[in-house]
Amino acid sequence: MAISLLIVGHANTGKTSLIRTMVRDHTFGKVQNQSGTTRHVERITLSLADQPLLHLVDTPGFEDSMGLWQTRTSEPFVQLSNEQWLNAICEDPNYQVEYEQELKILRQLNQCDVILYVIDLRQKPLGKYLDELNILACANKPIVPILNYCHEDAAHRAAWKQCLAERHLHAHVQYDTIAFYLADERKLYQTLQSLMPDHYEALQDFMTQRERDSSHRLTKATEQLTKLLIECATTQKICRSKTPSALEKTTFEQSIRQREQRFVEFCLHLYAFQASDVILQDLPLEEGAWQQDVFDADTLKHWGIQTSTKAVTGAAIGAGIDVLSAGLTLGTATTLGAMIGAGLQTGYTFKSALLNKLKGQSVLALQPASCLVLMWRGIELVRHLHHRGHAAQVAYQGNMTKKTEPDELARLERLFQKLSQRIEWHGIETLPTHELVNQLRDTLDRSLKD
Repeated sequence: MAISLLIVGHANTGKTSLIRTMVRDHTFGKVQNQSGTTRHVERITLSLADQPLLHLVDTPGFEDSMGLWQTRTSEPFVQLSNEQWLNAICEDPNYQVEYEQELKILRQLNQCDVILYVIDLRQKPLGKYLDELNILACANKPIVPILNYCHEDAAHRAAWKQCLAERHLHAHVQYDTIAFYLADERKLYQTLQSLMPDHYEALQDFMTQRERDSSHRLTKATEQLTKLLIECATTQKICRSKTPSALEKTTFEQSIRQREQRFVEFCLHLYAFQASDVILQDLPLEEGAWQQDVFDADTLKHWGIQTSTKAVTGAAIGAGIDVLSAGLTLGTATTLGAMIGAGLQTGYTFKSALLNKLKGQSVLALQPASCLVLMWRGIELVRHLHHRGHAAQVAYQGNMTKKTEPDELARLERLFQKLSQRIEWHGIETLPTHELVNQLRDTLDRSLKD
């Protein structure tokens, strides 16, 4: 039989948010920044191998716990046991309106196995919260305090822990519904194992499955980011003349934007989030298009890129476009020297570039600097989604937090220069087994594990 977990707490402490994060579903219930959002009891089940394991029961928040607790020591209930009082108060017609929301909670107490009491650590342990714990203790059921908003500036953490210890509630669990960490969730299930030993093995298998799922998501996201970077690094557009037209430049830029957008959508689906959860600060999404140029020089500076690579002076597409052929401002000898200096020594790419030059054509391609922008944006996106709780209400805006040392930056530039030569990899479904691909994967793995 599945374990029934009753999720309780004061109004607006994050009860529905806790369930959303536990089931990885942002659509469960209703979450708003106002009290009393949940007005009815709602249920959802977590299963293992198609068998119900946990019934999560969401309840309305306590609104007048102090008044309700006062009835415990008042006539006609003062002589009753805790169990008798719970049954009597639920049936007494004199209290059905005054404590409508609280009674919805009390009626669930006899049906649950464990009570998860959600605490907002941003709030002091006021008397009304302590009365809630007194009321719940009357059910003689295990109570597990859930410390929510614990990764923010939780100034009242110590005070809450002291109050809980005074009530012999030492097995509290840190579980932030906004900033999710798998280790916190593991602690919750380990606590349930100690309280429900008959379900020990099933809970252990469930934790193992959760960890496996988390690792799988990170692996899939990393593989998709690897494909995106190689696809963009090897993207070339052969123009009809020595000077790329405005339409050709726009078409090329848009092809890069669309590839990154597809990667964003892949990650959102992988982590079960919605499009409104990601609004990149530098390149906000609007109707599926980037508003700011991904190749703009200011964008490169924002991401901390100091690169020796120079764009062709006056190229309207910005610092991220490499015009491989001559015809704009450089002579033939200078252009061929620049191509060789940029690392275009491999046979196929060099011959292709030279052939396009002789035909009077230009080729648009990404420089390493823009590939680095795409890489770091992708890393930060995956890292955020991997730790984003499904109750988070603030959209991710793509803030860059990682600073790259000059030596590492130079290494990455050389890596993307070499990748850009492998234009035979463009458009392939399965990435080849190659040292360059392995280097890129290793770079992403290290960055995502930091």
